[in-house]
Amino acid sequence: MKCLSLRFATVWAAPLLLMGGVAGCASKDDRAAAAAALAETALQQGDLQGARQNIQKAIDARDDVSDYWLTLARIQLAAKNFGGAFDAYENVYQLDRGNIEALRQLCQLGLNVRQADKVDRYADQLLVINPGDPMPITMKGGAALQRGDSKTALAFADKVLAGNPRDVSALILKGQTLAYRGENPAAAKLIEESLDQQSDPTSRLVFLRDLYLKSGDSAGYQRTLARLAERNAGDTRMQLDYADWLYQTDRADQAFGIVRQVLDKNPKNIALASTILEMWLDEGRDAVTRDQIMRGSTGASLETKALFAQFANETGQPDLALQVLGSDEPGASPDPANSNAKAAYAFALGLKGRMLDALSRTELILDVDSAQPRALLTRARLRAATRNFEGALSDGRQLVTDDPANITARLALTDILVAQNQPELAESNMREALRIVPDSPRAATRLAQMLIAKGQKDEAATVLRDMAKAAKISPRAQAVLATFHLCDNTVTD
Repeated sequence: MKCLSLRFATVWAAPLLLMGGVAGCASKDDRAAAAAALAETALQQGDLQGARQNIQKAIDARDDVSDYWLTLARIQLAAKNFGGAFDAYENVYQLDRGNIEALRQLCQLGLNVRQADKVDRYADQLLVINPGDPMPITMKGGAALQRGDSKTALAFADKVLAGNPRDVSALILKGQTLAYRGENPAAAKLIEESLDQQSDPTSRLVFLRDLYLKSGDSAGYQRTLARLAERNAGDTRMQLDYADWLYQTDRADQAFGIVRQVLDKNPKNIALASTILEMWLDEGRDAVTRDQIMRGSTGASLETKALFAQFANETGQPDLALQVLGSDEPGASPDPANSNAKAAYAFALGLKGRMLDALSRTELILDVDSAQPRALLTRARLRAATRNFEGALSDGRQLVTDDPANITARLALTDILVAQNQPELAESNMREALRIVPDSPRAATRLAQMLIAKGQKDEAATVLRDMAKAAKISPRAQAVLATFHLCDNTVTD
C-alpha cells in the first residue's frame, strides 16, 4: 500500500509528513473496518439496506480486502441478488485464490446467473484442490444442462449417484434433467421417493416446489409448501411463502397464525416487517382484521406494532393505527429501532388532516436518517397532499431508487406523477415495476386501470395476462385477472 507519493523539500519535514501519511492510512483502514463491522451487525439483524450501504463504504475505502467483498457477497445472497453475489464472490476469489467458500458459491451461483463456462472453470479448480468432491461434478452437470446437453448432464448425475445414491445435489440434477426432457412425472417421482432418506430434504422439496409450480400442479405445490414450512420452522421465507398461499386459498386465520409466530421470533427485523406488509397489501384490506390487529399488537414489540399500524394506515384506518401505537413516545428521539413506529404515527396524523404536525414529525426522523424508507414514503405523500410536488417527486424517486422492487413506493410515485399531470411517466413507472416484479397484482391492477382509462383495453388485457402468467398458479393473480372481465382467464406458457 502506498500512502505517500510526495518528494519532500527538507529532511526535517520528511519525518513529520511521513507520520501524518501513516496516520491518514490508518484512519482510512479504521473507517473501513468500522463500516464493515456495522454491515455485519445490520446483516445479522436483517437490515439488508443498511448492511449494503455500510459495506459499500468499507469497499470504497479499501477495495483490496477480500473479507469486505465476502460480506457484500453474503448480503447479496440474503437479498436474493444472485448476480450481485456472483460478482462479489469473483472479487473475493481474485484477492484470495484459496477461498473455498468463494469457489463453491461461484459454481452454484454461476448456474443462477447462467455462466456455464465459468462454472466449468471454477468446478475444475475445485476438483484440483479436492478430486473426490462430488459437488463440482454435479455443477458441471448443471452447466451441461444449461447448454441443452441433457445426455452429458445425466451422465454427470449418474456418476455421482453411482458413488452415493443419496447425494442430494445429484438427485436434483437428475430430476432437473428429466424435467428438461419433459418427463415431469418421472422427475417428481424420483425426488418424492428420495424424501424417505435420513438427510435433510429441504433442497429436494425446493426442487419439487418449483417443479409443481412450473407444471401447474396446485395440490403438489401446496403439499410441498406445507412440508417445507414444517421442516424449516426457522426459515422466515418458507414460513411466509406458505402463509401467502394460505391467504390466497381463503385460510387467513391459519396464515395469520404463521405470520404472528414469525414476528414473535423476529421482533426487531425491519426487513421482515416490510416483507409482511407487502404481502398483506397484495392480499388486500381484508388480509388482517381489526380484531387480529388489536390482539396481535398486545404485548408485541414496537416494530410489530409499527407493522400493524402501517397496514391500518395503508388501508385507510388511521384511528386504528393510532390506537395500536398508543403514543409517539417510543424513544426520546428517532433511531433505527423506533423510526418505523414514529413514521406510522406521523402518517396517521396526516391522514386525519394534521398535515403540518405530521410533516414536522417526519422531518425529525429524516434529520437523523435521510434515507429512512417509511419516513420518506410518508413525507412524499404528505408533500403531494400539500401540493409540494417537487419535493414529493424527489422523495418518491429516492424511494424507488433505493428499493426498485417496493410496489408500495412505486404506487406512491405513480400517484405523485398523476397529480403532476405526467401520465406517461406514471405509466412508465408502473411498467418498470412489473419488469422488476412481473407477478405483482397491485402493479398490474394499477397499470391496467390507467390503460383502460385511455381506452386501451386490449393492452390492459395483455398486462393482466402477463402478470397471471408470471404468477403461474396463483389464485390471487387469477382473481385479479377475472375481476377486469377483459379476457378469458386461460393463461398458457
